[in-house]
Amino acid sequence: MAAIHAEKLRDYRGVVTDTDVWSWFTLRPDDVFVVTPPKCGTTWMLNIVMMLIHGRAVPDAGGSQHAPWLDCAFRDRRAITEFLDGLERRRCIKSHTPMDGISYAAEPTYIVVYRHPVDVHFSLRTHSANSKVDWHDHMFPEDERAGFRRFLDAPLTDGGTDDLTIASIVQHYQESRAREGNGNVHFFHYADLSRDAPGQIARLADLLDIPLPDALRDEIAEATTFASMRKAAEGSERRFHKDTPFHDLADFYNSGSSGKWDGRLTEGDMEDYAARIASLLPPDEVAWLNWGDRRAP
Repeated sequence: MAAIHAEKLRDYRGVVTDTDVWSWFTLRPDDVFVVTPPKCGTTWMLNIVMMLIHGRAVPDAGGSQHAPWLDCAFRDRRAITEFLDGLERRRCIKSHTPMDGISYAAEPTYIVVYRHPVDVHFSLRTHSANSKVDWHDHMFPEDERAGFRRFLDAPLTDGGTDDLTIASIVQHYQESRAREGNGNVHFFHYADLSRDAPGQIARLADLLDIPLPDALRDEIAEATTFASMRKAAEGSERRFHKDTPFHDLADFYNSGSSGKWDGRLTEGDMEDYAARIASLLPPDEVAWLNWGDRRAP
């Protein structure tokens, strides 16, 4: 196999991310990288990609045993690399790192997924409460509005999306947009997946050059609904296993809803959010980052 020329511009290191692995990981031309900020639909997209690769709806197809998180700081990155190197099938690989911190090359496919940043924040709050490790608890104080203020105001660090702030989400988005013109970075949005999963699955299959009969498209769409993925987790023998990172694996799929700020933030809080994101991105990009292709709720 011919060597692939890849670039990686910087390192990110935080409590859950360490990009050192990219220095020894070897890319393949048909690799599919799902590169998202956390809680933007990562597992949803991983499941869809892996079901397309397998050509059938497979429960937990996007789990770490099939599509591992390569630059996860608290896992054995050498072992993950060895697993991926040993695969004969097409590989799907997860990362939460901005694209200047991963190996980027012209041949692989990079799928990026975004979600309304305020929904991301509240989903992260629930995710942190369900985690057995308190890495992020200080970011989500009991006072929800205080936690939201931190989300708006905290500066960028070398932790990348480990910062769990609006600034880190926007940085991730901007690094993806900077490479979009190369033709192998493809944008998806949680809201568009929610509105038209079959259409988005068909679009993804076309991007990956994977044949997709209508029956399989509909099967994958049904298998990757929020209800179906939660039901699979509820029936898993690992739901309450001592080795899982969560108190309840099923609560990884907590609600899947949008507009999580209703009844939790004031009108003034949301105005502060609007002002903050407007200071970071132009209006059309704000509209897309919030609501996807419809650019409105």
